[in-house]
Amino acid sequence: MNENLAVTLGELQAEIYWLHDAEKFTELALATANIYKKLGYSEKQAETAGKLISEAYQLADDADVAYQDGNYNKEMQFYDQAKDKLTAVEATLGYQTSIAKHQIQWWLHFRHKQKLQIIRHLFSQHLKAVGLINLVTAIKLTYFLMEIGRVHKERELEITKYNAIKYWRELLKTKPLQYPYLG
Repeated sequence: MNENLAVTLGELQAEIYWLHDAEKFTELALATANIYKKLGYSEKQAETAGKLISEAYQLADDADVAYQDGNYNKEMQFYDQAKDKLTAVEATLGYQTSIAKHQIQWWLHFRHKQKLQIIRHLFSQHLKAVGLINLVTAIKLTYFLMEIGRVHKERELEITKYNAIKYWRELLKTKPLQYPYLG
């Protein structure tokens, strides 16, 4: 495992969360594309994935506005559109196992503050990507992502980076056929 790669990916992942908060979606798409380039995907695949993930973030934000307005149907429409974007990312990257629904579900439950559902979908997302043989790793990855979210919410950039680096260090050890990270 390349330690420098884990550090770079962790720093990019932390940056993406701050770019999302700042609603800098063009920069978010570029940072996401850089992650996929570093993971070995082609320039075209990486740029397409970055653009789609950025659009999924924007749709999830629209879903949150609908949620705040009490418009459940509109909220679910936006989440469905975001899931379609992430499914397109999976097709672009050649993923064999879909994890998009779990990504969207944990985004939804995060916004609804439903911790057990967040954990369930984060774990499912990771287990599907790394396989049952890496069960302990899937648990660790779920924990690291929960920690990333927790400290990000507290606006602790350096601790967010630290946890994201630990996440990528652990994930890269498994040499997965596909990555559970979709943004």
